Amino acid sequence: MNRWRALPLLALLGLSPVALAESTGEKVIQLQQQMAVMQGELNSLIAVQQASKGSQSALADVLTRTQRLEQEVRTLRGDLETQTHQLQSAQQALADKVNALAEQQAATAATASTASAAPAAALISPATALANAATSTTSSALPGMGQADYQRAFDLLRQGKYGAAVTGLQDFIRKYPQSSLMPDAYYWLGQAQYVLGQNDAALRSLYAVQVRFPQSSKAPEAMLRIAEIYQAIGQTAKARFVLDKVIQQYGSTPSAQKAEAELQALPAAKK
Repeated sequence: MNRWRALPLLALLGLSPVALAESTGEKVIQLQQQMAVMQGELNSLIAVQQASKGSQSALADVLTRTQRLEQEVRTLRGDLETQTHQLQSAQQALADKVNALAEQQAATAATASTASAAPAAALISPATALANAATSTTSSALPGMGQADYQRAFDLLRQGKYGAAVTGLQDFIRKYPQSSLMPDAYYWLGQAQYVLGQNDAALRSLYAVQVRFPQSSKAPEAMLRIAEIYQAIGQTAKARFVLDKVIQQYGSTPSAQKAEAELQALPAAKK
């Protein structure tokens, strides 16, 4: 009954029931659309907030790791400083030992040089000693079979051509076994072989002088070179034995005096 009474009123307002329903439906749709838009904006805001929280968490994690790395760096730096100090201390201790050893060696060398000038000659290289000895020797005045061949080999020795000199002296020894120059040939052959580092061959050549020509003036000198080679290769006991033998066999010669000086310069025998 009321509904029928409202119809005249709606007619007076110019609205039909259908039009009113359509208008209300459109508003509902608009409100629903607005609500959807607002829901989207709300979801966006929620996503942004969550992302912000994630960023803050990641930032906090980075800060934590950075602090941990800084602590590790400080620890490593402390270890490095400690090791550096230990290394410097070890280097200083080593330097002190080296200096002390150098001073001790200098004192020993000074004592040895005061006792005799002969041991200082042992500091000269074999090549220099051989060159000095060859220069001071007048081989051309020595007569003997095959003297020209001997002289050529000896000249090569003086020129420092030790390999060629060895070959020349070996050829001379093979061609002229009866020559009076044989002691000299063996002696200089051993000297040249020693300079070339052929220690075993040098010992054989020098021993040939002492064994085959014991009365030769080169015999005691050959024994001195033998002792020198033994000392150079670390066989001090053999060097001492040979020097004693020089003193016993050639006691009145300058070679024996050299042997005495070299014997005093040798390290003390182990008991």
